[in-house]
Amino acid sequence: MLRHPSVGILILFAALGGVLAPTPPALDAEVASLRLLGEFSFPSKTEFAGTTVGGLSGIAYDARRGVYYAVSDDRGELQAPRFYTLQIDLGIDGVRAVRVVSATTLDSDATTTGIQPFESNDSDLEDIVLLPNDELLISSERDRGGRPWVRHFALDGTLLGELPIPDKFQPVFDKDQEGRDVVVRGTRANLGFEGMTLADDGATLYVANEEALGQDGPIATQGVGTNVRILRYDLASGLAAATPGAELVYRAEPVFAQPDPPTSFADNGVTAMTWIRPLLPDFDLLVLERSFATGIGNDVRIYGVRWADAHDVSALGELPSPFVGRSVRKTRLVNMAQLGVAADNLEGMTLGPRLPSGKATLLVISDDNFSAFDAPQVNQFILFEIDAALGK
Repeated sequence: MLRHPSVGILILFAALGGVLAPTPPALDAEVASLRLLGEFSFPSKTEFAGTTVGGLSGIAYDARRGVYYAVSDDRGELQAPRFYTLQIDLGIDGVRAVRVVSATTLDSDATTTGIQPFESNDSDLEDIVLLPNDELLISSERDRGGRPWVRHFALDGTLLGELPIPDKFQPVFDKDQEGRDVVVRGTRANLGFEGMTLADDGATLYVANEEALGQDGPIATQGVGTNVRILRYDLASGLAAATPGAELVYRAEPVFAQPDPPTSFADNGVTAMTWIRPLLPDFDLLVLERSFATGIGNDVRIYGVRWADAHDVSALGELPSPFVGRSVRKTRLVNMAQLGVAADNLEGMTLGPRLPSGKATLLVISDDNFSAFDAPQVNQFILFEIDAALGK
């Protein structure tokens, strides 16, 4: 296991880079504000510095250093939980190459000197945020007890602290009719904190569970969507004094298709969020929804989200069913299939550098699941240009 950052370089040139696409058509009565520039992928199970590069579930851009930090959701089954530092060559023709620069093992014990890697199943890392002071926040949707967490790390992987999690997100178990443990309150198994983003003030953090808490209604099916809570943290007084605040309801869509066979696995939920208001003033966030149906594949969409007039539900330990309050408003900006993109398991999203034209970029990445399933998956990178004028 890596106990300190391993530095080297692995260069992955585009097999699919430079794929051009036309401006997306009007969706949900608006022209999308995101223009596809291209996509790129490299194979699952690529090796770097004694680690398997994959499970890339969240990504953050470091503009000062010109690199990206991509967190892996390896729960310790292959190597110690870690994040990768990447250099990504991109332009108006999409992503041209990805260079893996280093792998950094994350520390599990703030009281012990040095890096103490997480034990197997004590983390399931899903998103990563770079703070203005060059430190990181990383979310995990579960530990071995199913509890979600958001922790604070230095760039060398040292654990610095942890944010408080409201009790309503902590899982409570009961037995079903067959004697199996099921979640009746809090984050469901493998459906915890998937999306996380920092506002441009550097002092407001937003975190979202993937699908409904146990007490907030059903998970998504082909016939019904699911209620997700977007949780706001105030970081203005520093991380040690971070406090959870407002919670808003985001309604994720139903599963897009019936799985094959019909009784097999299918889902839909929130897998990433990005603060977007300075670039697209009509919206506060971009939200990535990824739906999967066995035997069919993935359907992935990006929504622009406004929360003006949405109800703060932080005082509600349990959402009424059906939820009759005002949820955030959402507008579909991108449907990957309509753009001709064969979307893999897309789970990460970040703003990137500006193009020579001055337009900002949005990068979306996939978690290849280490190709644990029958169909081989890839590490996919999809690049968009952001243009508010396209939405007018």
